[in-house]
Parts: sequence; structure tokens; C-alpha cells
Amino acid sequence: GFTSIPGAIVGGLIIGVGEKWAEIYLGGVMNTLFGADPRMFTAIENWFAYVLALGFLLVRPQGLFGEKIIERV
Repeated sequence: GFTSIPGAIVGGLIIGVGEKWAEIYLGGVMNTLFGADPRMFTAIENWFAYVLALGFLLVRPQGLFGEKIIERV
């Protein structure tokens, strides 16, 4: 995001689509699996963005379109 405008745009789209996907599908799956009150998992999209961002940082710390920089000393 700091050095790649396209990466920031794609990342924002991934987060936005991921939040809606989590709200619609993941909330329904959680309610079905656990048989809980439907209101119990209504805020799943709030923490899903953080989990998604953490996952991206663990897998690709250089960013979506970044390249690994190898420094030889």
C-alpha cells in the first residue's frame, strides 16, 4: 500500500468483498453449525477484515504486488 497504489486498491477490494462474504456466508454457516441465535454472529464481518489482513501479512509481507528484496552483504 505504501509504494503500490494498485496494490492498495486491490487490497481494499479484497477486504470489502471479504467482509460482505463473511457477513452473508460465514455468518449463516456459523449459525447452522452451532445452532445459535442468528444475532450471535452478526458482527463477524467486523473482525474478519483483521483476520484477512493478518493472513496476508503472514503469507506475503512484501505486499500483494511487491517483490522480495534480497540483500547480500
